[in-house]
Amino acid sequence: MIRQYFILAMFFLFLAGCAQKRSLETTTYENWKTHLAEQSIWQVEGKLAFISPDERQSANLNWQQSQNNNNLVLTTFIGTRILSLKQTANTAELNYDGEQYFDTNATALLKRLTGFALPVNNADSWLKGTIDDQTLKVDQLGRAKSVLWFDSTGKKWQIEYASFVQKSGYWLPSRLTLTHQKIKIKIQLYDWQFN
Repeated sequence: MIRQYFILAMFFLFLAGCAQKRSLETTTYENWKTHLAEQSIWQVEGKLAFISPDERQSANLNWQQSQNNNNLVLTTFIGTRILSLKQTANTAELNYDGEQYFDTNATALLKRLTGFALPVNNADSWLKGTIDDQTLKVDQLGRAKSVLWFDSTGKKWQIEYASFVQKSGYWLPSRLTLTHQKIKIKIQLYDWQFN
């Protein structure tokens, strides 16, 4: 009799575990890519590695977008702020090495003062993987695999999307690599948030 109760209890625990697992799964919108492209308020955290023939740097990143405003913060792995870049429709402000710098082009400002080439002006589309370009290659679920893309300064970037996560009804990039000439930027994203 005890054995039967034990087997029955194990069966119900198994069912409860299956139900728990199923409830954590999310389903994507049927036209998730259109919905995602329209999302103008988001935040993501992750890691970034900048690789060039002369140097290799890595940092934690926190990237926020609210309508036409972008805010990128890079920190060391112990939390020390490396830089903060704020961008509006008309201006860019970089806090770097204890000083404030201003320009109309965030990508050019970042490159000029830090040597760090990152196409921040167009981050919304390439970071979310919603680029619409004739060179775009997608997988069977419509997720970006690779694209040859020109940023706002005319630089040509090869972007490879290695993996995605499913969250908030979207497929979101979790690992991607940007390559421009001998510069390679590897990005790992692990906490997407939408409002």
